[in-house]
Amino acid sequence: MSRALIITLYEGPAFLWIKVTLYALLLANFGYYLAEDWSRTSFLLTDAASFYDWVRKFNTSLDEVAWFTLLLIFEIETYVLDESGWSLNAARVVFLIKLITFCLIGHTLYVNFTALMEILGPASSSAAYDLCDLNDTGRSWLFNLDYTLITSETCDDLPQLPQYWEIPGEPVITSSAGLDLAKRLAWCDFIETAAWLSVGASMEVAIRITERGVTSGHAVTALNWLKFGLYALILALGIYWAYYGHWVYLWDELLWIFGFAFLEVNLDGWRDEIDNEEIGVPAE
Repeated sequence: MSRALIITLYEGPAFLWIKVTLYALLLANFGYYLAEDWSRTSFLLTDAASFYDWVRKFNTSLDEVAWFTLLLIFEIETYVLDESGWSLNAARVVFLIKLITFCLIGHTLYVNFTALMEILGPASSSAAYDLCDLNDTGRSWLFNLDYTLITSETCDDLPQLPQYWEIPGEPVITSSAGLDLAKRLAWCDFIETAAWLSVGASMEVAIRITERGVTSGHAVTALNWLKFGLYALILALGIYWAYYGHWVYLWDELLWIFGFAFLEVNLDGWRDEIDNEEIGVPAE
């Protein structure tokens, strides 16, 4: 639906402004995730945390930077340059930037995988029978990604349950339901990152084969269906996040899918130019 809408607007004067608005919204989302990552560090990091511990906790923000950079490069390649391509020196710089961005996204996948393995591992039952026994110990209550530092002011307002669980690798306590939900959301994080990494790789392959004049055939069809399936999976995960109240994650998924829909339209236009040149039709 978003792709059809973009195709309708493609030749209109508002097309450029829609793109500018999209990139502005993506930047605003980056600001939101940066603030969210910063907020969580107060619950998850101690004074003994290493530099890499900080990198891991700001993993989402770094991932957003990588994707925004990659999206801009793809936009330039498919809309501004298309057939003209980069100069030799520029191509080397762009290759290095792409390599860094894919490494950052790959690191996000690694962090989410290790987090998933940790939380799927054996969970320790907390020795505390009352959350107020944990006052001022630096531990927090977690449920549905919502953290509350356990203090004398907050402990009475937290759920009183017969048993609590410690989240592996974190100074966090939760309930049985909270632990189960944390596991499911960890799966969502991992699958979503893997899906987006596959989208990025598929787009890179699509651009490279288009540069070589391949505009149709089994490879193009397979890539299109692969990306369509990945977008559908990502959208389904966004809806799942929204079901648990995380509407901003669904909003973020829609923005990024819309951004990649622009790239898909750019690719279609680029392929049409190549096909028209092959049959001698002058470009408009």
